[in-house]
Amino acid sequence: MIKLPKEVHRVIKTLEGEGWDTYAVGGCVRDSLLGLAPTDWDLATKAEMEVVLGLLPEAGILSEKYHVVRIPLDGGNIDIVTFRKEGPYTDRRRPDWTQRVETIEEDLVRRDFTINAIADNPERPIVDPFGGREDLRNRLIRCVGEPEQRFNEDPLRMLRAVRFAAELGFDLHKSVYEGIVACRDLAAELSKDRIRGEFQRLINGEQAGKGLRMLMGTGLLSVVIGEEAAGRMSRRELENYETLTENIHKTMRVPERRLGLFYTALEEARALKALAYLEYSGKMDQCLKDAVLLTQQVYFLSNKYDLKRFLIRHGMERYEYLHNLTKAQRIVYDYDEHKIMARTVILEDIYKFKEPVFIEDLAITGQDLLDAGIAEGEKIGKILLMLVDVVHMKPNLNTREQLMKYAKSFSKSRISAATRNIRFIK
Repeated sequence: MIKLPKEVHRVIKTLEGEGWDTYAVGGCVRDSLLGLAPTDWDLATKAEMEVVLGLLPEAGILSEKYHVVRIPLDGGNIDIVTFRKEGPYTDRRRPDWTQRVETIEEDLVRRDFTINAIADNPERPIVDPFGGREDLRNRLIRCVGEPEQRFNEDPLRMLRAVRFAAELGFDLHKSVYEGIVACRDLAAELSKDRIRGEFQRLINGEQAGKGLRMLMGTGLLSVVIGEEAAGRMSRRELENYETLTENIHKTMRVPERRLGLFYTALEEARALKALAYLEYSGKMDQCLKDAVLLTQQVYFLSNKYDLKRFLIRHGMERYEYLHNLTKAQRIVYDYDEHKIMARTVILEDIYKFKEPVFIEDLAITGQDLLDAGIAEGEKIGKILLMLVDVVHMKPNLNTREQLMKYAKSFSKSRISAATRNIRFIK
């Protein structure tokens, strides 16, 4: 019997008190048996959804079709579903129909892996009809039923199997491995959102290297980076990939950083195609494109001026991501840390002497230029950027008097503006 949070225990006791068999099931039981602390709890009950809602008024409907209700917890949720069996998966994602069943044993038949098909009730023995606890002890990922049937129902289960291996440090049972190899072409039908979600969790797993090796060995790597990219990796890329699998576990488990390590193991053109294939968006897309396109530039930032120019072009947040990525690369590939330490010292020196880096660090503002009649509209921004370039070279010129002088000069003379850097180089 596992230890249940008070709120989960209360919910089970409430339903059981009205005669409705109720069990904790799935990942929360698996993780508890492994000594981990789940945040989300799944409960399966004999009660119909309407009965659950009547007994637990704090619950809300999560899925009317699949009879799932949810109770929010601090930092997680309790999801409650009625015992059910499932029909065929025509769309290879969801069952065409579900039907209520009477026992937890009948419900567990529909689960994907044996380690997720264990049920626990505080007043009864653990229900484990498929040997899930033995597989936990043996650190094995094994399917409930025939792997090929399970993967045909939902091809994402192939990636889930590899992801569980990466998160838990488990191995794939031979039947699972062979089932993935036989069914891997089905994964091409999966949405990029679903693939991306599993891959991000996989690469952030404690044993991500194991998961990456499994992706390569089973052929599922093509689902992540595209068939063309996976089938044409150069010798250097393959060597980088192998080194990454051996050492990625030594790096901090920060998803965007580990993903950056993954894509920078590929050559630039192939990495960009791989990023486009998986359709990242938002901040993650920006981080990973920066990783591919800008990491080498960061390695060559060897003086204050170059570092300041990089910062004003790309911003501190993007620089810090890339700086941390290079530190992770040093760990993976055993690079010399000299350039990383040099950049750290340079930036610390900039902070120490409060040297201007960004437009907001200037001793004047755009309003000053407007009030003085020096510039207006878009020209204000252009002149401010020129002034930033000046103080990057000579921080002591960051005074109102000096900057207004240079602003007037740049406004009147294109030559003065174009040669603003040259005059300071000695």
